Amino acid sequence: MVVTTPGIPGYEIVKVLGHVYGLTVRTRGVGGKFVASIEGLFGGEVTSYTSECEKARMESLNRLIDNAKKMGANAVIGADFETSDILQGTATVFASYGTAVIARPTEKKE
Repeated sequence: MVVTTPGIPGYEIVKVLGHVYGLTVRTRGVGGKFVASIEGLFGGEVTSYTSECEKARMESLNRLIDNAKKMGANAVIGADFETSDILQGTATVFASYGTAVIARPTEKKE
């Protein structure tokens, strides 16, 4: 379970394991840059970049989850995403991060 909130409704945090992250770095090939430049001539969404960004975001999220599991976590709270350009804008870093925790359902009081 990965949430952007500081807690999980219906669960209690029994242990905070620490900061966890997932990273991936992506570049565009010559073909992708060419398609993007053609799309850019007409304005609007650059679909070739959108698709790559979605893939990279999911890859960083999956790496976050894998790293949290390696720490013994069953949840991540406070999750967020960040991007940064590197190598004079020829590559983009996609990062996801949060706090790895052990959470358990709270008991219902009747």
